Amino acid sequence: MKIPEKQEIYRYVYFNTQLGWMGVASSDQGIRALVLPQKERRMVTRELKRQLPLQSNMIFDYYSFSDISDSFKQYFKKRFVMFDFPLDINRGDAFERKVWEVTCSVPYGEIRTYKWVAQKLGYQNAVSPVSSALRYNPLPLIIPCHRVVMGEYSREGYSRGFEWKKKLLEIERRGRTEGGHFYSPFGISDSNYSPQRHEDTKS
Repeated sequence: MKIPEKQEIYRYVYFNTQLGWMGVASSDQGIRALVLPQKERRMVTRELKRQLPLQSNMIFDYYSFSDISDSFKQYFKKRFVMFDFPLDINRGDAFERKVWEVTCSVPYGEIRTYKWVAQKLGYQNAVSPVSSALRYNPLPLIIPCHRVVMGEYSREGYSRGFEWKKKLLEIERRGRTEGGHFYSPFGISDSNYSPQRHEDTKS
């Protein structure tokens, strides 16, 4: 008799924003998956399933996500928002997680280049690996890869295209008038932070 594999439980929610339907799924540790605005709600559920492990039990839970959904709704209304929620980002290799860490230090509404991130990591010529790590960013917006570009005037470097990146930056620049700069789930409090002065993120 085959013993059934243990299913991981993830609670999730979908909600409508000014730019479309979004979705968030969480484990016991924190936010595990995030779907950026889509035209149709069914697309959100399908994408959440794709991002989660195959043996997953998804439970819809509107009330547990009320603060999270409200934060994203406010964000797309051009309000300053700090996504200071517990995260489940126990994935990626050490280099990728360092890239995500540095990316979280980019101030709200500002941009930096792949080369800048590489220099922060101490790898002057690691532009391509940085680009690859950001392409696999597990939590866009929360880990703000839209603030990192190939060059100051480049139209490249975001999975959903230049216009989407531009829209997010415009939203944040409007929101900056409400104060604040950035929030880092990695505990960074200074945009001049250098990860080489700290221990490697543990797997």
